[in-house]
Amino acid sequence: MKNLTKKLAEKIVSITSEDISSAAIEKARQLLLDGIAVAVAGTIQEEPPSILAAHIQEQEAKPVSSVIGFGFKTTPVNAAYVNGSSMHVLDYEPMWSPANHALSTNLPAVLALVETTEVNGKEALTALVKGIELQGWIRHASRENDPAVLRLHPPGVTGPLSSAVAAGHILGLDANTLRHAIGIAVSRTGSALANVGTMVKMTHCGMGTAMGLDAALLAQRGFTANPDAIETPRGFVDIFFKKEFHGEELLNFGPPFRVVEPSYALKMFPSQYATHYAITAGITLHPQIGDPSKIKEINFTCPDMAYIDRPEPVNGLAGKFSWQYAVSSSLLDGKVDMATFEDERRFAADMEATLKKVNLNMTDTIKGDFLATYVELEVVMEDGTRHQTRCDGPRGSWNGGPVSLEEHLIKVRSCLRTGLNEAESERIIELASRFESLQNKDLRELMSIAAMPKS
Repeated sequence: MKNLTKKLAEKIVSITSEDISSAAIEKARQLLLDGIAVAVAGTIQEEPPSILAAHIQEQEAKPVSSVIGFGFKTTPVNAAYVNGSSMHVLDYEPMWSPANHALSTNLPAVLALVETTEVNGKEALTALVKGIELQGWIRHASRENDPAVLRLHPPGVTGPLSSAVAAGHILGLDANTLRHAIGIAVSRTGSALANVGTMVKMTHCGMGTAMGLDAALLAQRGFTANPDAIETPRGFVDIFFKKEFHGEELLNFGPPFRVVEPSYALKMFPSQYATHYAITAGITLHPQIGDPSKIKEINFTCPDMAYIDRPEPVNGLAGKFSWQYAVSSSLLDGKVDMATFEDERRFAADMEATLKKVNLNMTDTIKGDFLATYVELEVVMEDGTRHQTRCDGPRGSWNGGPVSLEEHLIKVRSCLRTGLNEAESERIIELASRFESLQNKDLRELMSIAAMPKS
């Protein structure tokens, strides 16, 4: 891997907006709209973004970049921190393969620079595509496709590097300066899986995108780091991937781009992605159940993902990371939406009773890789009737049925309307639909609408 950071930086800088295909632009537009929509909803539906926003606002930093949903401006780094956290708090943004949160760790850095530069829509989308591209190749090179083998939460490991690349494109960093930005970002990496299911998890994405942006801004000013920080001893690879890392694969960076192939899975439920398999199975069986109080036992077989084995999630937020809660809520309600993960639903009497009936069988015979995994669900009724199903992939995933543009817009509108009126929501959708043709003034308008305080 000699000179890997140098070669990678040169390749990244060589990619321009002229290299971004129409297919990549179409995907990036959808990602941008999805990210802004779930960020708006995150500021309304969950408490943690409000706490973080108040913490940042009280610091009275230079007001230049808009904070989504809270009606104030702060520094670009602080804005990216809050917006990335709000974008991830619902766990509603698209999923990637190998598993990662590549939108909430890149898009907020791009949006934070809209009001401090004259970037246009085409270059902003190019920056987003490039940031996502680096994250995808880092995750692919690690061979950590199965979530069961992860020791750290991926966005905190990959986010600072990719965000530095996204920001670096807008800031016009040359290859040598980008090497230093990446070096700075390497020292900003890490996030503990122990905090999955807590308020802290959203900040893994918020801090990832903020620290990458900070690294790019520092490098632009001449701040230096080890220019070979990816491959050097005690550098990025040595710290996180000692067992296996195929560094040469990072040099695959470029067309057709990972936003196109293998692309991403749209999330139609606001929870940890593996639970979408359980939710889909539960919704499939719901019409057959009749009276859920007549359920005797629920037998659920799934891959070994111990961090989402939560038989009694401590609150609604933790329910987003519970096999048992995903199965129970979908069987009871026949749907899962943002209200599913409120404390009122979590502690309802029927939920408490149903959770106790779930028998979980996690097995290493089922791969955890989202491209290959599946779950099996059996519901046994008091009269002995058995209902069974298997889910190989939720809709919107690589192995599930497609989600149409119209269906995705239903999700987008439901998220935007939590905090914005109809006219404001539709204006954001209209601007996002032609994002690559927008001028800087249009981008600023979009951010001003998204930043409007809670209604």
